[in-house]
Amino acid sequence: MERLTEKAAAAVREFSMTDGADAVVCALSGGADSVSLLRVMKLLAESFSFEVFACHLNHGLRGEESDRDERFCRELCGQLDIPLFSRKADISSMREKHESTEQAARRVRYGFFAETLEKVGKSGKTPVLATAHTASDNAETVIFNLTRGTGLNGLCGIPPVRTLGRFRVVRPLIRASRADVEDFLGRLGQDFVTDKTNLSDEFSRNRIRLNVMPQLAKINPAVAETVSRATENLRRDNDYLCGIAENALNEAKCGRGWKASELAKLPEPIKARAVAKILTLGNIRPSELRIKTASELLEKYSAKYNPCKNRFFLVRKGVCFTEEITQFFHGYNEKR
Repeated sequence: MERLTEKAAAAVREFSMTDGADAVVCALSGGADSVSLLRVMKLLAESFSFEVFACHLNHGLRGEESDRDERFCRELCGQLDIPLFSRKADISSMREKHESTEQAARRVRYGFFAETLEKVGKSGKTPVLATAHTASDNAETVIFNLTRGTGLNGLCGIPPVRTLGRFRVVRPLIRASRADVEDFLGRLGQDFVTDKTNLSDEFSRNRIRLNVMPQLAKINPAVAETVSRATENLRRDNDYLCGIAENALNEAKCGRGWKASELAKLPEPIKARAVAKILTLGNIRPSELRIKTASELLEKYSAKYNPCKNRFFLVRKGVCFTEEITQFFHGYNEKR
């Protein structure tokens, strides 16, 4: 068995990636990592008793090059006899206010992935989504988070398994390096497409990949794998702290929200995680500033904070909770 296939099989077993699933939908861009993922999962399908599907979103951001990628994915899936779900989207016209093109592309992409999982599910299968994140991607993410300023959660890197609505997202290649991917494709003689934007150091992540990682590899050739081991240790610590925060929230639960005074007494690492969970439950993406601001309001009997469009973090009569802006003003008008 090839080194990459062995690492993927080990990750699938260790993190129970396909437990309870009989279909794996591979996110396929046509690049080296995603092509490797598709071929590896095809090799593992019989051993783990699942069927392989693929999904490709043509973002339409690179003109003919984007269409070329879609054609390549269609041809590859045809050769491998793998069902492909594909769609073309005009990302530029789908951007929301204050949203970058990259953020819009990711939002639309994962929305399409979720729709694909629903379709596969309706066919009688129980699917998971597999993405081609590698140990190298994980190391680059940790470094990127460090440069922006991050807490423990940011140092945990890319999780091997996460959720997308009611579905699981799994990363079978999370223990493999980019070198493993290149060796695997070379041995197979398998082609792939190259996004030319990935070769430019105009973007921060590309600068890390093209300039920083090679320098770190001179110090430790196995830097990607080493960072992966570190993130796994940090993730265990973070999971433990999150578990304590979850228990604290259960104890402070009060009607529609939580007793603010009880949460205010928590140690800072636990309080921050409890507040982050409240924000997440209210469809508010946690950030250091949002968590800090909301945490400070826990000392008050009544307060309100508008962290993002149409969402409030509120403290009313000592109880904290989140609310949509339309609901908030409806209640406000009733009181008037």
